[in-house]
Amino acid sequence: MSRVQALVGDRDEKFGAMLSGVRAVAQKAAQRRDEIDRAAKFPADLFDELESTGAFRVCAPRKFGGLEMSLAQLNALVFEGARGLGSLGWLIMVGTSQSIGSGLYPEETVQKIFGDNEYVRTRGVIAPKGVAVPVEGGFLISGQWPFATGGPKPDYVSGNSIVMVDGKPRLGPTGHPEAIIAMMPASEVEFLDTWHVIGMRGTDSCDVKVKDVFVPTAMTFNLMAPSTCFDTPVARLPLRVALSFPHCALALGIAQGAIDDLTELAKTKRASMNPAALMGDDIAFRHDLGRRTVQLAAAKAMLDRFADECWATGEARRDLAPQQILTTRLMANYITSECVEIVDWAYTAGGSSSVFDGSSLQTRFRDIHVATQHASCHADAYRLLGAVMLGEELTPQQLF
Repeated sequence: MSRVQALVGDRDEKFGAMLSGVRAVAQKAAQRRDEIDRAAKFPADLFDELESTGAFRVCAPRKFGGLEMSLAQLNALVFEGARGLGSLGWLIMVGTSQSIGSGLYPEETVQKIFGDNEYVRTRGVIAPKGVAVPVEGGFLISGQWPFATGGPKPDYVSGNSIVMVDGKPRLGPTGHPEAIIAMMPASEVEFLDTWHVIGMRGTDSCDVKVKDVFVPTAMTFNLMAPSTCFDTPVARLPLRVALSFPHCALALGIAQGAIDDLTELAKTKRASMNPAALMGDDIAFRHDLGRRTVQLAAAKAMLDRFADECWATGEARRDLAPQQILTTRLMANYITSECVEIVDWAYTAGGSSSVFDGSSLQTRFRDIHVATQHASCHADAYRLLGAVMLGEELTPQQLF
């Protein structure tokens, strides 16, 4: 048994119960897929059930009310959620990032907000779409951010803003514009009706907007020079490395769900022009089904290997080499691309039934193509990786 298999094993009673809980929510979400699609948000009762599994606290330290579980266990939760419904996997992916990224705030802030409350609901956006004007004790924040994913009734919303002084960006020590993430009470944030999209409809990833909201310094952190108060293997990794793992698990879960759906369909579907021919009996289909299954297994093996390596590095308190950082970040682009191929094949193989609303293969197709637009999937690091392999040194900003 590999290290990853041991970490994910259901022998861990607490994790086994959590994984079972996520699978139960995934099954219900799949059954209510059409309802979720029409509403463009996740049902409050299912979100409550998901929250009660403890999945959103999976990687946070025990000191702050977390469960301090592994990357492999985090991946398994996102995978099972996305296997049921892409939107559920996305919500778990974003929600669990709270258990990694919240440690970037000052320790007293983390304790006050997360350590002293069993359930805290947040939404957040890393894109620098806001402006932060320094004032005594903090900042005035204004801006509008897209893709603010989350469930109903959030407590806080965070957004990335460029620090502006006299109408110009304030430069940090490296010469780059200073950027901060500010956590704002949801009561001071306007939620806009902008989530009209082709896929991931159940994530309610609407725009959020604020105007001159005061945020104390203690409720912010410098995104260009992040420092975490979480002392865990996951938190010791560069932020974008840590966040690439659940995105890979999301894509793999959607692809696995598409293979599951098509396999069941193939047992009963007959060709419209040849009703005597059963899809599952076709030799070419069987070949493709086998090939795509191996393609998915190879992509998942890549995720498991990198999770194993990064977890061991974090446990040993070692730094990842620049090539490791960039390769792991690019894993999300590569694995998602492989999963797009698998889902596109499944959608096409499903025939004309795939095009109708209510088709699970249509939902998988739409969801995986929205997943390609996430920041984790950017391919810009390929050129950086090439530069490192040629001996060039990169800046901390390029490697965070």
